[in-house]
Amino acid sequence: MKKFITPLLAITIFMTSGCATIFNGSSQTVNIRSNDADAKIYVNEEYMGKNQAAYTFKKKENYVIKAEKAGCKTTTITAQKTFDPTTLLGVFIDWGIFSILVVDGAATGAWQKFDKTSYVIDPDC
Repeated sequence: MKKFITPLLAITIFMTSGCATIFNGSSQTVNIRSNDADAKIYVNEEYMGKNQAAYTFKKKENYVIKAEKAGCKTTTITAQKTFDPTTLLGVFIDWGIFSILVVDGAATGAWQKFDKTSYVIDPDC
């Protein structure tokens, strides 16, 4: 019985991972800073601190970065994503049916990556 369970378990683990998820993960760390020391930085309305912050963006989610300061106009940036070509390696695993569409796409969002890993945002004073 062990002869059947071990290979079946290995195949199951292998098939439940997409290439983009394996190689690049389902999140990215993004550094955010402002040239204004008093600027308050927010990510999706969550206060991150003054002047600089580091945040882990989940590839499946969308993010809006905001910098504000009293007496100044608030500046917002939407983090942009592009297709991660590593995803296409899933074609060699299962023709991409499960690894690309289900794992990298619907489950983890790893078929996308954020264009930038560092943002500079200043309030408009």
